[in-house]
Amino acid sequence: MKTITLIAALLATAGTASAAQVWVAPAAQKIRPSVQADASAPTSASLAAAQNEFEAFQIVVTGQATGVSMAFEGVSDGAGHSITGREVTLYREAIINVTRQSGGDGATGQWPDALVPDVDPIAGEKRNAFPFNVAAGQSIAVFVDIHAPAGTPAGTYTGVVHVTGGVTIDVPVKLTVWDFAVPSTSTLKTAYGLAWNGPCMGHGDSGCTGGAADLALRARYVQSALDNHVSIHSPYYTATITSSGTADWTAFDQYAGPFLDGTANTRLQGAKLTSAVVDGAQTWTQDNGWSQHFAAKGWSPVLFDYACDEPPLTCAWSDINPRISYAHGSSPQVQTLVTTTSQSAKQNGVSGIDIYTPVVNFVEGKPGASFAGNQRSNYPASMWWYQSCMSYGCAGVSSSLDSSGETGWPTMAIDADATRNRSMEWLSFVYNVQGELYYETTQAFFTGDAWTNQYNFGGNGDGTLFYPGTTAKIGGKTEIPVESLRLKMIRDGMEDYELLNLAKTLGAGDQAMAIASGLFPKTYQATATPAAIDSARAELAALILHAMGKDQTTTTTPPVATDGGTTGTGTTTACTTTACADPAAGGTTTSNATVAAASAGGGGCSSGGVQQVWMAIPLLALFALRKRRATA
Repeated sequence: MKTITLIAALLATAGTASAAQVWVAPAAQKIRPSVQADASAPTSASLAAAQNEFEAFQIVVTGQATGVSMAFEGVSDGAGHSITGREVTLYREAIINVTRQSGGDGATGQWPDALVPDVDPIAGEKRNAFPFNVAAGQSIAVFVDIHAPAGTPAGTYTGVVHVTGGVTIDVPVKLTVWDFAVPSTSTLKTAYGLAWNGPCMGHGDSGCTGGAADLALRARYVQSALDNHVSIHSPYYTATITSSGTADWTAFDQYAGPFLDGTANTRLQGAKLTSAVVDGAQTWTQDNGWSQHFAAKGWSPVLFDYACDEPPLTCAWSDINPRISYAHGSSPQVQTLVTTTSQSAKQNGVSGIDIYTPVVNFVEGKPGASFAGNQRSNYPASMWWYQSCMSYGCAGVSSSLDSSGETGWPTMAIDADATRNRSMEWLSFVYNVQGELYYETTQAFFTGDAWTNQYNFGGNGDGTLFYPGTTAKIGGKTEIPVESLRLKMIRDGMEDYELLNLAKTLGAGDQAMAIASGLFPKTYQATATPAAIDSARAELAALILHAMGKDQTTTTTPPVATDGGTTGTGTTTACTTTACADPAAGGTTTSNATVAAASAGGGGCSSGGVQQVWMAIPLLALFALRKRRATA
């Protein structure tokens, strides 16, 4: 799933002189070329999603194989309902060679990251994902992404991914759609940067004159981010200022307006940006109508003023109070944001910050380090945060920050466990944080070829979540952003947050917190297993369905580790009807009455195991176990 208890492997020899393996892996496992299959597992994929949620898994080909292609027509429930078209997308995972590791738990060598689409979901054009060749003893993965659109009837959907060419096999897919929906516009706010000329630089237009082609390209980046539940806070880099000093909003409204109105052609129907920053070039001297225009359009709730970034690195402490006063004077609705701690602001006489945004390392530092212990109570009820190069040890930033060997933090690094790329949103729920800031998404576009090197500030992928999808690189006629595997993990984390928040809204907040803190207990304990995440999601789905009076079976197949043990080998499957787990898969059954009572008291029924040995564990006991582990 995100419930994926996906799995797999099978020898498929058709069409090849030497045997190749085709197997299935969870989306949250990075398939490096050296990863080998566990030949004991089947080739089926079983996953579950809420309505309007994305779910993904990976099909891996371990060579030798040449000319491999894949096709996926979608899934259907046998009752006239299907998920097809751009709602099902295949991506070949391109490899980047990491020559300097990120922090203490990074690693050099080849890593998957760029997702080259078969048919891209933005322009709808055929790209060069297929065919591909796989060397003997090497693995290449295809990311299979399914979106259950809003209004998809709950139930079980099945389909087949056809693998052809140098190896031929059909991979069955089963998707369970839960009978509840997640919103298109994210509850957890995001504000990610996109430099005004970032897309231009990556696509060979260093001049970036701001003509129609440049603006259309930028809009495609904003659309791609929004379909991954990420808001680019500068959807259009400025309003045009006329000779009289007034703003012309024509181009802004044309290119940015649909993302603020919810009328853009996003896969998430009606999705809106959750943040927009007052243009930094205009702030603190003249408003040029930003607050008035946003108010007239009904966009005011997302507008904020980035008063200072990491003082005193980018501004003097004495600059901040005047900037805050000016922003509030322009419009009381414009919130001010400063990336600092409450302690530093107080020590330097700064007041009036609306959105305190500390780095994650300062919300709870490791024992013995600065800000050790949970600092959340030092901030207002509403607070944002961000991750930085401190997640792995900065390099080339400042003598006070530069270090090496950092481990365990949530991170954007390419050479990090995929669950750490996905952990920030779970931690946002654990620490009651309302928004996430990130400084840039195209940093590597300015420092070389993003397809071959994304090392900046001590981390691979720091400040970069896209690759420039030029037609020379990926084919087609329209240049697009190519998403990274890390961006998909952030998207999955954002959707995980929606499950946690929905459970809380329905009165199961304590249970949701136990699940989240059991999975990611501390800011610096941001690694889990794909199986554990799947288990947590299944438990949350059971809580939600029971609270809504829509009890629904949620079953999965036990996973098999294919990465030497780091992926994990067990899962927990929650349910609210008679079958707690498929007995054919080694599970057990529990009565409805038992499940209802457990769910009402903070439990449910679950199953977990090692390899394919499962046992039933009441959720209440599981929560207690997790709490003990979190405080150990």
